Amino acid sequence: MPPADNVQRVRIYLSRDDRWEGGPLFLAILERLRRSGATGATALQGLAGFGPGQRSRPGTLDRPDQHQPVVVEWVDRTERVARLLPLLDELVGDALITVEDVPVYRALLRARGPFAADRSVGDVMRHTPPTAATSTPLSEVLALLQAERLGVLPITDDDGRLAGLIGPDDLAWRAGLRLAPGLIDLLSPAERDAALAPLAGRTAHEVMSAEPRSVSPTSTLPQALVTMIEWGYPELPVVDRDGRLVGLLGQDDVLRAAVEQATAESGPVRDAEPPATVGLIMQAATHQVAATRPLNQALAQLLATPGQRLLVVDGAGRLVGALDLAATLEGLTADERAGLLDALQRPQPPPAAALPGADRSLEGLLLHDVPTIGPEAAALGAARRLLELGIAQLAVVDPDRRLLGIIARGGLVRALMQQSE
Repeated sequence: MPPADNVQRVRIYLSRDDRWEGGPLFLAILERLRRSGATGATALQGLAGFGPGQRSRPGTLDRPDQHQPVVVEWVDRTERVARLLPLLDELVGDALITVEDVPVYRALLRARGPFAADRSVGDVMRHTPPTAATSTPLSEVLALLQAERLGVLPITDDDGRLAGLIGPDDLAWRAGLRLAPGLIDLLSPAERDAALAPLAGRTAHEVMSAEPRSVSPTSTLPQALVTMIEWGYPELPVVDRDGRLVGLLGQDDVLRAAVEQATAESGPVRDAEPPATVGLIMQAATHQVAATRPLNQALAQLLATPGQRLLVVDGAGRLVGALDLAATLEGLTADERAGLLDALQRPQPPPAAALPGADRSLEGLLLHDVPTIGPEAAALGAARRLLELGIAQLAVVDPDRRLLGIIARGGLVRALMQQSE
């Protein structure tokens, strides 16, 4: 028989009469294990029994319905048992619990999908996240968002408890800063002063999103992904039982964990199926423009989704380059630059006719070195490439460089969650 492969069996001895918050205790234990990421457990009902916690009364051993024993049996990896068993302490009280190594002939003891490793949020999160106090000036909040390249910055109270989050959207719609943090350093001193004027004298408390969602360090990665995706967080705060901020889980952390898991060795305890290919999960509707369009029309599309690159294709649909706001600002004339900055700071982007460049082509402003990937590549291969390059998305092209779609960090995270049920 093959070795145990670090697998243990936990048995928890209960009575059917044991209760937790008005319901059967054994069901509460099963639910706690399920929510915490245990592989699987079963409640077994005994015919009769007795123990130090229950004193038999005359005739009770002849009546199986009285104090009927229940055993919760849980088989899992040693690392997962060590991590999750303490979470049951408040439920089980002084119940007898045994733990033993078991040999395994064949089993699937890992969660389906890329997050099969015995790791919790606390294992992969950023342990010393940048943060700001509620009284921090917004100019300092912006500087942190720029320096740390964050999508959201946690805001804490005087006791270190999570009080809110601030991202670029909060600065835009609650403070009037329409420019993305990544563009601020490209401005001249005069342009910068004008752009940052709405932040003067204001603090984090005034614009933060209060009552933010968060996860525990003991949460499983699939559980954290549900919250991250449902609320649209690029980074997710991690708090302890007292609500104090202890970490930050970002999309890059999630992708890195999935890539690392992909190299795990196989054995008697089998891995689940490999993840899907890029072609199955890519976003086919791309943010693109024809290379023959005038600059002002391309700028109108850039302003509609200012955080994304605009992919540029030729008449045959082949990828020839990309436009982004940073490179475009640096390549404009002084008058064109002033017109684009004015448009960027308006609540609603103006029509193409009001933008500069009606008589100018895209030539000279294109970024030609656009990272690409083929549709047949594995999703985790795309994740690895995004991490290596430190970018947010890849263009998906066929062998003739015809643009098929894009694969971005957010889309990969959603796909990985769906494969980790």
